[in-house]
Amino acid sequence: MSKEIFINIDSHEKRVAVLENKRMEEFYIERLNIVNLVGSIYKGRVESVLPGINAAFVNIGLEKNGFIHVSDVVGGLSGYEKLLEEEAAEEVEKKPDRDKPLPPINEVVKKGDEILVQIVKEPIRTKGARLTAHISIPGRFIVLMPFDNHIGVSKRIGDRTERDRIRKILQEVKLPKDVGIIVRTAAGGVNKKDIFREVRYLTHLWNEIRNKAKKTRAPHIIHQEYDIVLRVVRDLFTDDVQKLEVDSRDEFNKILKFLKIYSPQLRSRVKFHHEPVALFEKYEIEKQIDKIYNRNVQLRSGGYLVFDETESLVAIDVNSGKFVGERNLEETAYKTNIEAAEEIPRQLKLRDMGGIIIIDFIDMESHEHRKSIFRTLERHIESDKAKTKILNISSIGLVEMTRQRMRQSIEGKSYQKCPYCAGRGTVKSASTISIELMRKLVHMLAESKARGVFVSLHPDVASYVVAPERNMIKPLERRFRKTIRVIEDPNRHIEDIKIEEGSA
Repeated sequence: MSKEIFINIDSHEKRVAVLENKRMEEFYIERLNIVNLVGSIYKGRVESVLPGINAAFVNIGLEKNGFIHVSDVVGGLSGYEKLLEEEAAEEVEKKPDRDKPLPPINEVVKKGDEILVQIVKEPIRTKGARLTAHISIPGRFIVLMPFDNHIGVSKRIGDRTERDRIRKILQEVKLPKDVGIIVRTAAGGVNKKDIFREVRYLTHLWNEIRNKAKKTRAPHIIHQEYDIVLRVVRDLFTDDVQKLEVDSRDEFNKILKFLKIYSPQLRSRVKFHHEPVALFEKYEIEKQIDKIYNRNVQLRSGGYLVFDETESLVAIDVNSGKFVGERNLEETAYKTNIEAAEEIPRQLKLRDMGGIIIIDFIDMESHEHRKSIFRTLERHIESDKAKTKILNISSIGLVEMTRQRMRQSIEGKSYQKCPYCAGRGTVKSASTISIELMRKLVHMLAESKARGVFVSLHPDVASYVVAPERNMIKPLERRFRKTIRVIEDPNRHIEDIKIEEGSA
């Protein structure tokens, strides 16, 4: 399998595409005017404590206060599990005290307290950032946990001999008191020297963070997480990647400098793109990116998926479309659903959708077919680095699942609420607006002493109102003995009605 990473930098944004066999499997975008928040460490001040939900709101200097639950203050490794999107499936061995009952939040923090916290989920829409006091400092091979002395190895390193080798290395690592380590998947096969070097680097970084926090008054940022480029190099540029190509000389040099510390053997795989043709055009990545924003996704058979993202959940509808099959309806539904179960995990990664997800597969009678669809979905979602949980498929083909969401989806970053429909997805029809206009005119004409009124409308509504076959204006003019002049305004919102008194 050919795996490649392409990084495009321009004056406004940075984009990263991960391709496997020329097909885009992951896509990330970061606007230069929007600072990445996830992973950054702040010294915050507790603004309010809410015993009812066992949580507190913390001022970290952003527009909205951050939210922290008591489990993110005293509850073990939850911060690590939420923070490391790419390691979420790598659950570590549980500590014995993790199942102890949590204390009330007002016994842990009080209003006015200053605490060191880390952002694990960006502010999304009306919600502030999700915080944790379990600081985690990720490197390429390990995660340093300053407030948890647990030592664990990623479960994705499945080879027992390799796990034993890494554990022997960890026994030789000298760590400060109460500092723990989680070994990441990328550490598989890495020598002792590289692990020791990274432990020293991250320990030094933590000492700098701690010293800065002591001298700083809340609210204030203490440590800024890497931008999208270095995060991708750190977390995705591994030995199975054949090439990383970037079109910015500055970023190219920055990547080489970064790899000199972390993975010198990969420096030869980094290429600087200096050709006249744009990087994403050369590899036909732009065409694949455009499809991310489509509500409908075509399947090979002729069926298609429909994605609808709301504030509370993501709904995915599976449709057979043009595919009619060769045997019967059951076989048609099964083949379409299999394709959908293979494609949906890829689309969720590309679009970076999270939260509650409902998938409506085409109804199938066969219990074996439903089990097969579920197993296919599970198998393809294993490659997703975000933490997911799937419930069994129901008798009517519904699957409920959750996917870890720490940032806005690609659609949320790239689109805004429609100023015409205010996010409804529809606008009122010309006939509905015309009827509303008649009600307003009756009310205004009954109270006005003016000889007439001017009505300014969108052209579609104006045409509907003055059409001879409807005769909507004349009856009101006769009834109130006043003139009504309708004016077309192409710049007006179709639902907007403006009525002004005058000598019309």
